[in-house]
Amino acid sequence: MSQALPSQSPPPVTAPPQRQVWLRWLAGLAVGALFTWWSAKSWPLDALFGGTLSLGDDVHGHLALQLVNPRGGQVWAVDLSAIGIYAVFLTIIHWLRVLRWKPLLEPYASVPLRALNRVGAVGFMAVFLLPLRLGELTRPLMLARQGAGHKPVRFAAGLGTIALERVLDGLLVTGLLFVVLQEIHPLTLARFPQVQIGAWASLAVFAAALGGLVATLVAREFTLRWTRRILGAVSPGLAEKVIGLVTAFVDGLAVLKSPWHVVQFVGLTVVYWGVNGLGVWLFARGFGIQMPVVAAYAMMSCVVVGMMIPNAPANAGSFWTFLLLPAGLYGVDDQSPRTVAFALGLWFAQTLQVAVFGIWGSWADARAMARQARNQAG
Repeated sequence: MSQALPSQSPPPVTAPPQRQVWLRWLAGLAVGALFTWWSAKSWPLDALFGGTLSLGDDVHGHLALQLVNPRGGQVWAVDLSAIGIYAVFLTIIHWLRVLRWKPLLEPYASVPLRALNRVGAVGFMAVFLLPLRLGELTRPLMLARQGAGHKPVRFAAGLGTIALERVLDGLLVTGLLFVVLQEIHPLTLARFPQVQIGAWASLAVFAAALGGLVATLVAREFTLRWTRRILGAVSPGLAEKVIGLVTAFVDGLAVLKSPWHVVQFVGLTVVYWGVNGLGVWLFARGFGIQMPVVAAYAMMSCVVVGMMIPNAPANAGSFWTFLLLPAGLYGVDDQSPRTVAFALGLWFAQTLQVAVFGIWGSWADARAMARQARNQAG
């Protein structure tokens, strides 16, 4: 019978070298430039950027923001009420995203919802705006701090919950993509092989990732024992540091041993993505794009699949490229000014939302840290 390995304290987390950060930014900018070029080469750029923005009425007589060309013709218009409704949807989406993280943390640590909200706001902004998923480290780093108004959560454990969140998200959304594609006639679907290839690739990647996480959790003792043997032969100190990180990371996967917490997360995630897709559909209708609601879910799912590729800052380029990838399946012209304006408008709305919430979260977090410091000093 093997002897249980003692729990190790993980080493302090340090920032990556500046050169590595710069290389990631350059790579992210290159990815963004590539996708922007790829999508924009077929866009009607003269129509999109050759007009004037103004307020007017759309085809239904509603007050709208519109682009008018030099001849006075309307290139596209978006109902202002659709913008307001989508802003409400984005607020609901933010809270659902915060709430569904709580069940993943509860088996390991109790973090007040107020703290989760401000950490989530900053973290979601970082994930969206920073290249190559650099922002994924933000939430675990913020939870690991002393004096944040709650018991610190070890960085590797927090990172484990983020990894699990990403993997389950990917599997659920990929499954949704397969479901909505069932409504497409096989002959139509055959004309868009990139959608099917992306769906199968996404399923393979996320299923393999989930298998790896479960194997790490189930074979914890085996993993730690062989890590110590292999690395210990080279450097006992390095072996202990790695074991500390692996132990904490596996602790972050503890929710997999609690079916009730997994059910809570999956339930909230289903609602989260359900609201997401409905918001995309309503926003498209605001531009006068008539498409079935399943088309919005297909677009949303393709964006998630596209995020497997290293992203550019603010997901520029890749966001609207993958968003419009399945448009033709539903008879939507992905090169029309109206459709392109919808894609760019959706990207801008989401970017603005995470930036505003993230700035607020940074301010609220600074105040909370200062208040905690004053209380400890007093």
